[in-house]
Amino acid sequence: MKQYWTVILCAFCLNWTGITEALAQKVLHSIVKEARKEVECTSMSQYVENNTMEVTVFDREGEENATFVCFCDKFISLENFSGEILDAQGNRVRKIKKSDLQRSEYSSSLLTDDYRYYYLSKYPSFPYTIRYEWKVKCRNGVIGFPPFIPQIATGQLVEKASYTISVPAGQSCRYYARNIEGKEVTIREKTDEDGRKQIDVVATNLLPVYKEKFAPSWNELLPMVYFVPSDFVYDGVAGNLDTWKDYGVWQHKLLQGRDVLDEDFKMRLHELVADCRTDREKVKVIYDYLAATTRYVSIQLGIGGLQPIAASEVCRLGFGDCKGLSNYMLAMLKELGISSTYAVVSTENERLIPDFATASQMNHVILQVSLPGDTLWLECTDAHLPFGYIHSQIAGHDALLIEPSGGRLCRIPDYPDSLHTKAIRADIRLYPTGKADVQVDETSCLARYEENMSNVLATPDRQKQMIRSKVKLSQVEVEDWNISERKEAFPVVDIGYKIHVEKYGSQTGNRLFVPLNVFGEVPGFSAEEERNYPIYIGHGYVDTDSLHISFPEGYEIEAVPASVSFDSPYGEFRSEIKVKKGEIYVVQRLAVRKGTYPAGTYPDFVRFWKQVAGQYDGKLVLRKIL
Repeated sequence: MKQYWTVILCAFCLNWTGITEALAQKVLHSIVKEARKEVECTSMSQYVENNTMEVTVFDREGEENATFVCFCDKFISLENFSGEILDAQGNRVRKIKKSDLQRSEYSSSLLTDDYRYYYLSKYPSFPYTIRYEWKVKCRNGVIGFPPFIPQIATGQLVEKASYTISVPAGQSCRYYARNIEGKEVTIREKTDEDGRKQIDVVATNLLPVYKEKFAPSWNELLPMVYFVPSDFVYDGVAGNLDTWKDYGVWQHKLLQGRDVLDEDFKMRLHELVADCRTDREKVKVIYDYLAATTRYVSIQLGIGGLQPIAASEVCRLGFGDCKGLSNYMLAMLKELGISSTYAVVSTENERLIPDFATASQMNHVILQVSLPGDTLWLECTDAHLPFGYIHSQIAGHDALLIEPSGGRLCRIPDYPDSLHTKAIRADIRLYPTGKADVQVDETSCLARYEENMSNVLATPDRQKQMIRSKVKLSQVEVEDWNISERKEAFPVVDIGYKIHVEKYGSQTGNRLFVPLNVFGEVPGFSAEEERNYPIYIGHGYVDTDSLHISFPEGYEIEAVPASVSFDSPYGEFRSEIKVKKGEIYVVQRLAVRKGTYPAGTYPDFVRFWKQVAGQYDGKLVLRKIL
């Protein structure tokens, strides 16, 4: 699925007045002087968009943000374009014409009538200023208007950015603003004497944003205003966006007649499920058949990213996109007397705006199958995913069910944190020189399974490299390994490997210093002095490391870390260490909790992870018996 507006990947421009001392200490990549977007809607299916943009660039990163990009398709075209580059003294050093723009399709792997114009901002010295002016026309396809997004990159100051949209008398335009609290953003509406409605948005003095680890997505941080018509006509099909129910009525129209299958193929389907005793068994057989006989190809043709190609075409061609494959699965189940529902979701945002229906909020389609006492959510685009498994990109997200009566919002189930597990069992045999032979068995489930499932099909060299990276030691030799998966209700990847480590322990005199846990993982992040955004943990998990260390004859334990236990809002950690003759048993369990936490708690968050890292980095001390 696709967006239906022009996107400008650039920073805007601002003078230096009012930059605080704290801000000046950070890297500023680009500044906004002024950016204007004027959208004039001429009918329910057409609008004209005029834009101006001025960008001052200070470094290479800012240069990337000054790239001009205009996405076009059968509805949207770039009519006019001009630009210029000014040096640090304000002298024009280059004119940019429409003929200087490059044009390309999104990807050679797509079936699409979409394309883009772009210009890569380049100049040998900094700072410089680049200006763009352009005009876009949309014909025969308005399902949404261009959004107002004055900031889209890090280190970007905005002095002024404005947006104006007008619609004819008798038409309406709704808007939804997010992330504008505490910012200088004003929205005004007015209606002319002739009934034409106009909405003006102005943003001024927007301080730059900077990426922070464990922060929410840009959609949750950057100011933006969305605009949609109430009534629209898209590729000749009229619809309404007042409610999600209304949008679903229109979307359901696009599905009509797309589920027809050839008679010979219908007979084939019945043969496939002849031995099935339940509807669930039938669904699984058909799901496995879909995975074995089709592949994913993104298709943006015809009515755009909203209507699937016909089920009979997917059957004939052997490929489709998320829309086509889900609709094909729906058609096959329908032939077998099993009802299912086309479901539109977002892989980027957990929540859809409940009272603001827009096509642009969703980017993916799956299938819901409601069986007696059992509801399945089928991902039809990834043949590798197990039957009925809800992957991490959609688990817990809102979905819009496209039913005959219209659209209905619901929530896709999520798995509790405790089921996202990784368990490591390691037998470690130490030698007097500090060398070690290690046998490891690792089991990863659900989200941790997803992190490892690509390794199942990787080349032996990639698998070996991956295993070596799991051990926080140098001079690791991977001697043998095996990777397999179990496509169960809670899918699992099993990794077993044997390694030899030249310096597992460090020998100093008559002592061996042995790391407690070389497998435990902590996220890599810096302890920022200043935290601006909430702490966001997308999903929780549980890691358990069970280690059995056999130390060499002639050595005794001189020191061993104490067993510990600590808890925090972000998670908990337990470490239990037991010593027997010639052996040490270590069990460490880390449980991380999904959630969003106030920015002011960041020092506590850092402290928690430092505690965890300190436990993983603990040392055993063995002394040679003289």
